[in-house]
Amino acid sequence: MERETSLFRNTRKQALQRWVAGTNRDCDLLNDEIVESLECAWQNRARDSLGHEHISIFCSLGEWASNISDILKDASRDRCDFLDYDHRQALYRYYTRFLLVVSEILSDFEDIVRETGSNCSKDPRRFLSSKKGEMHALNGFLNTVCKHKVGKIHVCNHHLDIWFEDCPQKHGFKRPVTVEHLEFDHPDGILVPKLGYFVEVILHCYTRLDDLFQREVDAFETICSQYNGVSYYVGGGF
Repeated sequence: MERETSLFRNTRKQALQRWVAGTNRDCDLLNDEIVESLECAWQNRARDSLGHEHISIFCSLGEWASNISDILKDASRDRCDFLDYDHRQALYRYYTRFLLVVSEILSDFEDIVRETGSNCSKDPRRFLSSKKGEMHALNGFLNTVCKHKVGKIHVCNHHLDIWFEDCPQKHGFKRPVTVEHLEFDHPDGILVPKLGYFVEVILHCYTRLDDLFQREVDAFETICSQYNGVSYYVGGGF
């Protein structure tokens, strides 16, 4: 295997390209331009169809999601090799920073669905999942491996090796900690999902929320009414 194929660069660039295409963002500037994004489409609909002014949560969600762009544009780890032990430690920190942001965005999606008062608000994670149990399993991984670690991964992490599904070479683990298997009884490694997978999860959440807003006018109105206000952005804005 040529070592060039196991470098992180291509993985990062592909995830960034999918993020840009899936969100209709222009990420080439210092700050993302999001006028073609779903957040702006929701804002325009609230104003043009329902007579609202500025819906803070749409704008805030769009701006805060720019953290994803910032991390995906960070080329500082591009020469890291998935097959190199020391490089994997550095990449793990990169993925962890990325996943902490992902976790917060997913929490926002859950809360928005819950706030709509729709039938799906009773189980937002189920509504947002692309397959059965996905959001529950993913949140378990984020919380116990990336966030609240003292009672979980820190208990058994006696220099566990780390492997990435983005690596072209297969791992040799027998009992790894994964999204599907959060087993902390003598694991032999940590298997990190693909960077692009998390981008797809976020994009799916955007689609599901947009479907809800399109299908249930009352749900959309509930969110708009709760977060309606006057914009203080002197540069213009929506």
